[in-house]
Amino acid sequence: MDTTLGLVRVRRMLGLYDCGRIVSPKLADSQALGGMVGGIGQALLEHTVTDHRDGRIVNADLAGYLVPVNADIPELEAIYLEGEDMQADPLGVKGVGEIVQVGVASAIANVVFNATGRRIRELPITAETLL
Repeated sequence: MDTTLGLVRVRRMLGLYDCGRIVSPKLADSQALGGMVGGIGQALLEHTVTDHRDGRIVNADLAGYLVPVNADIPELEAIYLEGEDMQADPLGVKGVGEIVQVGVASAIANVVFNATGRRIRELPITAETLL
């Protein structure tokens, strides 16, 4: 975090997930890393701008709507707890899917709070909200 400019950059991220029995490790890893990327975008970049005069979306295309690119994505790692959950599913598996994205934005907001002392409650976290 650059406190002078109010810029937040994620350097590395580790996710620990309880997904029951992992049937396809490569697929689970892709889902987890994709969820982390989506969470970084949600926390720091993605924002819909509405023109209040007529209610239209100003950044309704990918030219104006910011999403994470390769330079925004740090070193990501996902670790999975061993075990099976026979109550969730007879095979002992659980879904990975979107559940991995849920805590990313709040974790980044907590890191910003620990670095600056300011509690941010709106996403995305921008330089304007930090200064």
